[in-house]
Amino acid sequence: MVYEDALAVLLKEHYTRRPLMRATDFYKLIYQGVFGVGHIMGDSALDWLVKECERVNPTERPNEPLIESVTADCSMVRVNLRLFKAQGLPLESLFKAMAESSRIKGDPEKFRAAWDALKGLAGSGEVEVDAAELGVLDEELEGEGSRPHHHSEEYRAAYNPAYRVVTRESLKRHLGI
Repeated sequence: MVYEDALAVLLKEHYTRRPLMRATDFYKLIYQGVFGVGHIMGDSALDWLVKECERVNPTERPNEPLIESVTADCSMVRVNLRLFKAQGLPLESLFKAMAESSRIKGDPEKFRAAWDALKGLAGSGEVEVDAAELGVLDEELEGEGSRPHHHSEEYRAAYNPAYRVVTRESLKRHLGI
């Protein structure tokens, strides 16, 4: 029960920080925590990282944390690229952390348990998500299994997300944070 409690705290923290989250944004958060960054680590992953860092405004959203957990045990984190750039941290080291983190193979059952926890929070009114959208994602999950998703348009417009997901251990090893 301790894990479920910590997971509920994590989901509610993200919702409090970003109240325009939709079901698909929670799905993405849970997916990142379970499966990490492997799905984006193709041949052009470093180029995409460099281009995104060039595009971000390091003074936008200065109150966001540099690092925020995407797992209940804090083992997987999002690294905020705006603050990363503002602090002049080396992209090559972040990319090494990403490459190392991409070796993580997530557990679909763990994803499902976290998804069920979200549905419980939605059912009790602790987080607000559209029931129809939740249902569509549920059907997709039953038919296709868990797969990567993009953030919702509402989330992107409101929060302009710019981050990379890595294990906390790899971040510590390659960047000392």
